[in-house]
Amino acid sequence: MEGDAGTTPTEKERHLLTSRVRKNLAIGLVITAVIASLSVVIADDGSKAEEFRKSLIIGFSVTGAVTAVTWLLQRRRSAP
Repeated sequence: MEGDAGTTPTEKERHLLTSRVRKNLAIGLVITAVIASLSVVIADDGSKAEEFRKSLIIGFSVTGAVTAVTWLLQRRRSAP
């Protein structure tokens, strides 16, 4: 019984960690898609492919950074 009681908070912490990380990742990907779409629509000089590529690179980089920082902070907070 002690093993079950000892593992329950860890499972809850892991679920909380993954849910926040997943939430940030999902939000970041939606924002990236919107920004990439808008940059292609706004590009008027024929460089739509280049604008799309730049927007995706920036969006994925920011999304990855925010998700990684969230993961690290939550991991640090849940550490014993």
